[in-house]
Amino acid sequence: MIEAAGDPSAAGERLDAGLMRELGVGEAKATLLQFSSAFCAPCRAVRRVSSEVAAMVPGVQHVEVDAESHLEAVRALGIWRTPTLLVLDGDGRVVKRATGVPGKPQLIAALGDVL
Repeated sequence: MIEAAGDPSAAGERLDAGLMRELGVGEAKATLLQFSSAFCAPCRAVRRVSSEVAAMVPGVQHVEVDAESHLEAVRALGIWRTPTLLVLDGDGRVVKRATGVPGKPQLIAALGDVL
Protein backbone atom coordinates (compact mmCIF):
# COMPACT_ATOMS: atom_id res chain seq x y z
CA MET A 1 0.00 0.00 0.00
CA ILE A 2 1.28 3.44 -0.88
CA GLU A 3 0.61 6.11 1.71
CA ALA A 4 1.47 9.71 2.26
CA ALA A 5 4.83 9.85 3.99
CA GLY A 6 3.60 9.39 7.53
CA ASP A 7 6.89 8.90 9.33
CA PRO A 8 7.58 12.19 11.10
CA SER A 9 11.29 11.79 10.39
CA ALA A 10 10.69 11.71 6.64
CA ALA A 11 7.29 13.28 5.87
CA GLY A 12 7.79 16.20 3.53
CA GLU A 13 11.48 16.23 4.37
CA ARG A 14 13.72 17.29 1.54
CA LEU A 15 16.64 14.96 1.18
CA ASP A 16 20.02 16.62 1.48
CA ALA A 17 21.71 17.08 -1.91
CA GLY A 18 24.78 15.17 -0.70
CA LEU A 19 22.64 12.25 0.45
CA MET A 20 20.81 12.21 -2.87
CA ARG A 21 24.14 12.05 -4.75
CA GLU A 22 25.38 9.29 -2.42
CA LEU A 23 22.24 7.25 -3.11
CA GLY A 24 22.50 7.82 -6.87
CA VAL A 25 19.43 10.05 -7.23
CA GLY A 26 19.73 12.35 -10.24
CA GLU A 27 17.50 15.15 -11.46
CA ALA A 28 13.99 14.03 -12.38
CA LYS A 29 10.38 15.15 -12.01
CA ALA A 30 9.90 12.22 -9.61
CA THR A 31 12.05 9.44 -8.22
CA LEU A 32 11.10 5.99 -7.03
CA LEU A 33 13.75 5.41 -4.36
CA GLN A 34 13.78 1.74 -3.37
CA PHE A 35 15.58 0.36 -0.31
CA SER A 36 16.32 -3.35 -0.71
CA SER A 37 18.34 -6.09 0.90
CA ALA A 38 20.30 -8.95 -0.63
CA PHE A 39 18.06 -12.00 -0.15
CA CYS A 40 14.70 -10.26 -0.34
CA ALA A 41 12.31 -11.81 -2.88
CA PRO A 42 9.73 -9.00 -2.60
CA CYS A 43 12.54 -6.53 -3.35
CA ARG A 44 12.98 -8.13 -6.77
CA ALA A 45 9.26 -7.71 -7.45
CA VAL A 46 9.38 -4.02 -6.45
CA ARG A 47 12.43 -3.57 -8.71
CA ARG A 48 10.53 -5.03 -11.66
CA VAL A 49 7.35 -2.99 -11.09
CA SER A 50 9.22 0.26 -10.37
CA SER A 51 11.50 -0.12 -13.38
CA GLU A 52 8.53 -0.77 -15.66
CA VAL A 53 6.63 2.24 -14.32
CA ALA A 54 9.71 4.49 -14.62
CA ALA A 55 10.09 3.38 -18.23
CA MET A 56 6.40 4.14 -18.94
CA VAL A 57 6.07 7.52 -17.22
CA PRO A 58 8.19 10.37 -18.64
CA GLY A 59 10.36 12.20 -16.13
CA VAL A 60 10.40 9.37 -13.56
CA GLN A 61 13.52 7.54 -12.47
CA HIS A 62 13.91 4.39 -10.38
CA VAL A 63 16.87 4.13 -8.02
CA GLU A 64 17.51 1.00 -5.98
CA VAL A 65 19.69 1.23 -2.87
CA ASP A 66 21.17 -1.60 -0.83
CA ALA A 67 19.89 -0.81 2.67
CA GLU A 68 22.78 -2.60 4.38
CA SER A 69 25.34 -0.45 2.55
CA HIS A 70 23.58 2.80 3.50
CA LEU A 71 22.68 2.34 7.16
CA GLU A 72 22.98 6.03 7.99
CA ALA A 73 20.42 6.95 5.30
CA VAL A 74 18.18 4.04 6.38
CA ARG A 75 18.12 5.35 9.95
CA ALA A 76 17.65 8.98 8.92
CA LEU A 77 14.70 8.12 6.67
CA GLY A 78 13.00 5.71 9.08
CA ILE A 79 13.37 2.64 6.86
CA TRP A 80 12.37 -0.28 9.10
CA ARG A 81 12.06 -3.08 6.57
CA THR A 82 12.74 -3.97 2.99
CA PRO A 83 11.41 -3.39 0.49
CA THR A 84 10.54 0.21 1.23
CA LEU A 85 9.84 2.54 -1.67
CA LEU A 86 9.93 6.31 -1.26
CA VAL A 87 8.37 8.54 -3.90
CA LEU A 88 10.32 11.78 -4.16
CA ASP A 89 9.13 14.89 -5.94
CA GLY A 90 11.41 16.91 -8.21
CA ASP A 91 12.77 18.84 -5.21
CA GLY A 92 13.76 15.64 -3.40
CA ARG A 93 10.90 15.70 -0.88
CA VAL A 94 9.49 12.40 0.37
CA VAL A 95 5.82 12.59 -0.59
CA LYS A 96 4.77 8.93 -0.57
CA ARG A 97 6.02 5.77 1.10
CA ALA A 98 5.26 2.11 0.45
CA THR A 99 6.39 -1.04 2.20
CA GLY A 100 5.86 -4.36 0.51
CA VAL A 101 5.09 -4.69 -3.18
CA PRO A 102 2.82 -2.00 -4.67
CA GLY A 103 0.85 -2.75 -7.81
CA LYS A 104 1.57 -0.90 -11.03
CA PRO A 105 -1.77 1.00 -10.92
CA GLN A 106 -1.08 2.12 -7.32
CA LEU A 107 2.38 3.32 -8.23
CA ILE A 108 1.17 5.21 -11.30
CA ALA A 109 -1.58 6.85 -9.21
CA ALA A 110 0.95 7.85 -6.55
CA LEU A 111 3.12 9.45 -9.23
CA GLY A 112 0.09 11.27 -10.60
CA ASP A 113 -0.15 13.07 -7.26
CA VAL A 114 3.49 14.17 -7.62
CA LEU A 115 3.80 15.07 -11.30
